[in-house]
Amino acid sequence: MDEIDLKIILLLMNNSRLTYRDISDQLGLSVNAVYKRVQTMIDIRTIEKFTARLKPYAINAIYVFIFGQSNAQNMDKVIKELGQHDNTWQIILSSRNYIYIGAMLENIHQLDDYSSFVSQIAEIQSLKMGLLSGVHYTASVPYIVPKSRAMNYDKLDLEIIRSLHNDSRKPIAEVADEINSTSNTVRRRLNRMIEEGIIELSIDFNPEASNDIFATFQITVKPSVDKNEVAQLLNEKFYPNIFYCWTFSNLPNIILCWVWANNTKELTELVENIKKENVDSIIFDIMYKVYYFDTWKEKILYK
Repeated sequence: MDEIDLKIILLLMNNSRLTYRDISDQLGLSVNAVYKRVQTMIDIRTIEKFTARLKPYAINAIYVFIFGQSNAQNMDKVIKELGQHDNTWQIILSSRNYIYIGAMLENIHQLDDYSSFVSQIAEIQSLKMGLLSGVHYTASVPYIVPKSRAMNYDKLDLEIIRSLHNDSRKPIAEVADEINSTSNTVRRRLNRMIEEGIIELSIDFNPEASNDIFATFQITVKPSVDKNEVAQLLNEKFYPNIFYCWTFSNLPNIILCWVWANNTKELTELVENIKKENVDSIIFDIMYKVYYFDTWKEKILYK
């Protein structure tokens, strides 16, 4: 992969229905060049799937990220048991036996039970739990948060999302045929759901399929600085090597960054350069496997 591939991935993470023309205009490439790059990433399974889901904010879901060092001996069993839980959305395995778990909660009261479940199954003694509050990235596609937290969608909207759930690039006419509607109706409703932040169009990204290095950086900032300002600064300064930075409402000094590098030398240089910024410490883990699961949120589509 190169920087252009990563920029394409980031655009598709934020809207997986972008046309090849949309992407070519953003990156100054020909449509054919974009098509070939996307198709290559599909063929080698760097892009595993184009997905559509209800956006968490549209249904008052709470996104929680749990991470820590696992002492489990049978990781396949851990993945299976964690993945069967209705709250588990994503599992990332990485170096140091570190495991990162993304979860969708229906309400905050589920947090204690779920964190206890994760701690027991994954055998994590000192886990960290972060309530996601800020997402910082450099891309021209905005992440739209609904203006209202009311569930302003209906059965037909859900049918459209369900049709796109495992193939969000499906043609409008094909969706219309599946749900017995018209192309104009589907197009109008889909555009509205995108504009209002009801639907989340993204990809399932598989770092294992690439020869590059993908890592997570746990960055601790000084208590006197604004972590969100630092997160935005790091993302802008080191993009595309840093392609996402997350901050959490309950972890006042922690920034979690998602990082790409071509090789170990580039990764080491990035670590050293970040240390020169307004940070106290950096701990990083190299990702080697990512799993995705349907949660209670996706099961709404099939009720």
